[in-house]
Amino acid sequence: MKRLFILIILTVFFTGKLFTQNIDTLIFYDYKIIPLHYKFQNTVFEEISGIDYAGIPGKYYLLPQSDFNPHYFLCTINEHKNQITWHLDSVISINAKDFDGESIRLNQKTHEIFLTEELTKQSFLKKINSDGTVKTILQSDSSQKFNRGWEGMTFDNTYENLFISLEQSYNKPITDILKYNISSGKIDTFKYKLDILPDDTRNDNGITEILYVNDTSLLILERDWQKSTKHTSVRVYNGIIDYETKKVKKTKCLFNFDNLYFKPDNVEAMTFNADRSKILFMTDDNKSKHQQTQIICFKIEYN
Repeated sequence: MKRLFILIILTVFFTGKLFTQNIDTLIFYDYKIIPLHYKFQNTVFEEISGIDYAGIPGKYYLLPQSDFNPHYFLCTINEHKNQITWHLDSVISINAKDFDGESIRLNQKTHEIFLTEELTKQSFLKKINSDGTVKTILQSDSSQKFNRGWEGMTFDNTYENLFISLEQSYNKPITDILKYNISSGKIDTFKYKLDILPDDTRNDNGITEILYVNDTSLLILERDWQKSTKHTSVRVYNGIIDYETKKVKKTKCLFNFDNLYFKPDNVEAMTFNADRSKILFMTDDNKSKHQQTQIICFKIEYN
């Protein structure tokens, strides 16, 4: 227990320091495939769309897109000697009739859990109450395309503001990233330009997740399923927040998943580890025997 307490204190100290740095490079570390229809505590582990650091080193919350029996998982993921290991710890119920979750984030100050829910025509920001029920905090406007709503979400370092990303807007390739102040309800809207890919015949590219790096930088995860080539294009960009022009401008592709030696699947989730030395991605298998649930880990180099 003493060792864990010291580790948490050191993590808080170094994490605060890292909020002043920018990410230079992502270096592939390891990946694991979760077996199809893997079951834990009578619950099938599938359709993972959100992951977040759970406040204890090695522990993460994982959110599935589960309409039936809404829940999320507590999972242990450890990194050691260029390998990751994982096991599920518990299944935590969400007290709701149904819930189509996309992103999960823990407020490290208040220990409240926030979720985004994407429906076909509207999206919602929700908070889990102490009794497991969910409370709607914010809902999207009419700019959401069909089933292309709020997929990504991230707290800033004060935990007073949430950045929320819209997968696609009707104004494609321009989409929106909101900065929402939890106390005042004030919303600032930033414009972000998506990639236009030559094989994107279905116009499917969009933001699936975002991560706060510091006051001027976000990580942007773009993903595109290209049906014509049966290929998933996944790219992670550094996005600079321009508060004057109200734009988030991509400046560098930190990693193109095409450069991996294996085929990445439907990447929808990402989070930092405890000390922000690594970043974890997870894929949504869509309950399909032709897809995989993958945990993909990268080391981070800062500048």
